[in-house]
Amino acid sequence: MIHTIINNKTESFQSPSGAVLLDVIRNDLKLKGTKEGCREGDCGSCIVLWGKLKNDKMEYRTVNSCMFPLGEVEQSHIVTIEGLNDKNLNPIQQAIIDEGASQCGFCTPGFIISMLGYFLNAKTLNLQDAIASLSGNICRCTGYTSIIRAMEKIVNSLEPKKFADSYSNDRISFLIGHK
Repeated sequence: MIHTIINNKTESFQSPSGAVLLDVIRNDLKLKGTKEGCREGDCGSCIVLWGKLKNDKMEYRTVNSCMFPLGEVEQSHIVTIEGLNDKNLNPIQQAIIDEGASQCGFCTPGFIISMLGYFLNAKTLNLQDAIASLSGNICRCTGYTSIIRAMEKIVNSLEPKKFADSYSNDRISFLIGHK
């Protein structure tokens, strides 16, 4: 039996040892925002945040759920695109809309989660590093210019000193939009 938190809900499930996180997210939990594209870890449409407690602090990284072994989620926190839902859009979602960075929308959840992963883990703000954090995400509609503009808008909206001094929980509240 595997025990974890997915978004804000405690989940327990039993699955075959070869199962991957994407299958549980989409098929068992019916969270359809995380997409299945290539099933090889190359397109980014299945990206989620994976959080583990280290030294009494939750540390997050982005993972391709289509290849992520289900056994690795034991006692962790998984954040899908649905986990960002609140009554208001978070700054990342708003920048995507403002810059027209979503056309068909298939890749958008992966880009948003990747952006969130960058901002949760960056020590300092750097536009080139922010853009590089999006590698592994493929968009066939936008040509990337609007996605890069959205990332630039977010980077420019954050104060570097305040950002560097903030704790991870403050960043999570700001970026995800939950209080």
